[in-house]
Formats: sequence, C-alpha cells, structure tokens
Amino acid sequence: MPSVLITGANRGIGLEFAKQYSAAGWQVIAASRTPLAAKDFALLGYDVTEMRYDAMDDKSAAALANRLKGRPLDVVILNAGIGSGPELAPEAITPEHWEPIMLTNTFAPLHLAALLEPNLKLGERKVLATVSSLAASMSQYKVPGQFAYRASKAALNQMWRSLSVDWKDWGCICLPLRPGKVSTRMTNFDGDLTPEESVRGMRSVIDSATPEMSGLHWGYDGKVVPW
Repeated sequence: MPSVLITGANRGIGLEFAKQYSAAGWQVIAASRTPLAAKDFALLGYDVTEMRYDAMDDKSAAALANRLKGRPLDVVILNAGIGSGPELAPEAITPEHWEPIMLTNTFAPLHLAALLEPNLKLGERKVLATVSSLAASMSQYKVPGQFAYRASKAALNQMWRSLSVDWKDWGCICLPLRPGKVSTRMTNFDGDLTPEESVRGMRSVIDSATPEMSGLHWGYDGKVVPW
C-alpha cells in the first residue's frame, strides 16, 4: 500500500489531499499544528495517522522526522503555509512582518524535506511535492503588492528546482504545484476552484510524475507555469 505524508492537513487543501488519498486506499499521515476536527477525521479512511507538526518550530519538525524514522514514504506533500496578512506598502514592511512568512513558506518546507530525505529514499515513488502559487511567477502574476508572500513562494520554487538537481541521483521527483485560486480560509473563500477540484488536479500531476517533470512548476491543470 503506497504512503503519503501531508502537512497542513487539518483544513483546506491539506485536508482535501488527506481525504482523496485516503479514499484511494493510501496510508495517510496527516501532519498539522492542530488536530483535525472530529467531523473531518470521521470522513477519512481507517489507515490515517495524525501527527503534530508546526512549521514555525524546528523541534516539531525534528520530532515528526523521529517518529517516522525508518518508515518509507512514497509521496511527501508539504502544504503548510501562510498568507501575507494585511497588505502593506513597501515602506511599511518590517522584519517582523517578513520573517514569519519566509520562515513558514520557505525555510520550513526545505528543512522538513531534508529531514524526510531518508524516508523518501525508502519509498518507491519518491515524489516530493510542495504547494506553491501563481504568485511565485515573475512573468505571469500581475497582481500588485503581496511582497513577502510572493518572495516566499518564488524562493520556494527555486529551492525545489535546486533539490531536483541535488537529489536527481537517487530518483527524487521534486514538484512545486500551483493549486489555482481555491475557496479556502486563506482566500476568504473567494476562489474559482473548490478544494476538491484543485486537489484532484494536483493529484493527477503527482500520480503521473516522471523524472523529466522534476524541478518544474506545475499547475493543477497539468500545465507548466512559466517562471
């Protein structure tokens, strides 16, 4: 039975990933800072394990990796992230505003990926996915503002590009994924897609992943997102 670890799995896109992989018969590790609501957990299959993970806490990442020591993971989906919060003009941006966004969206996924490298090596599929954004694209995203968020996701894409080179020798397929504008709490439920639609598309990309796809930014629609 294939296995998948999903961070940020207690709501939104992460929860939908857990639902769909569970329904498909996968072993699911749902990692999140807060537990799943009872009503959501009841919708998941029997082979779902909840674990705690806080992207803002190095010790939390180490504890999660320690619990998973020696366990093969076919797919890892690093979905945990935060938005930019209140919109700020460039002159109003401070290190206090910038740091948690970059830490959560950029450093934390790379740090956890490094800790889980041994697990992916033991897995058969060896897919390392992260939920990025169209906001990461310098050529395609025309919306003003969102300085810290855009920078964090662009840096995330660059790191996945680098991992695709560094980890190519053992077959890791590194996929930054664009989910589309999804109706979740992060978008104030003002989106063009439901979580179900977005995740179905991203799962299709993951399920069909080949080494040639590694290091490119893929949309939920199966199309490459230009840098």
